[in-house]
Amino acid sequence: MISSTLAVLFLALAAGADQTDDPMIRWDCDKAGNQLVMQMVRPPVENVNERELLLLSGAQNFEQCHINGASWTLLVDLIEYDSGRCEPEPDTIVSLLRNDKLVISNVHIGRNCGERPVLSALRIAEPMDGANPTLELCTAPTYGAERNCSPLQIREMKKAIDSGAIAEHARRP
Repeated sequence: MISSTLAVLFLALAAGADQTDDPMIRWDCDKAGNQLVMQMVRPPVENVNERELLLLSGAQNFEQCHINGASWTLLVDLIEYDSGRCEPEPDTIVSLLRNDKLVISNVHIGRNCGERPVLSALRIAEPMDGANPTLELCTAPTYGAERNCSPLQIREMKKAIDSGAIAEHARRP
């Protein structure tokens, strides 16, 4: 009886730890302000406004944001491992499209098995005059590390931002 009670207590504590430690993706589609923010956050999250969605990073998802005629689509996917040290925890990757063009391609956004550099935030300003949007890309060498942010112009991008570009950006001073 005591061992089964301890087992239930242990499982409850373990479940509680997962819920508070798992990172989440903040998706803030501000149509009035012509902005979109995608950011990795840790629970508990304070000051959530009515526009924001909080997505579990360990779940597959699909979200859209329509700003000034542009359609931004977020795809969240999981990489699950069949064996080895990575098996217990899947990696979360994201892709982001603007209309039909891939802007972010399969980059790690949260804690990951290989301790790879991550996309920690992306801020998008979509101008009303039809000009190219501007992006502020924030990366970190590993999940939870100090991030490096800098602006990008979409017209300067020759291809989608991928894991290699995230790693290069995270190494910049």
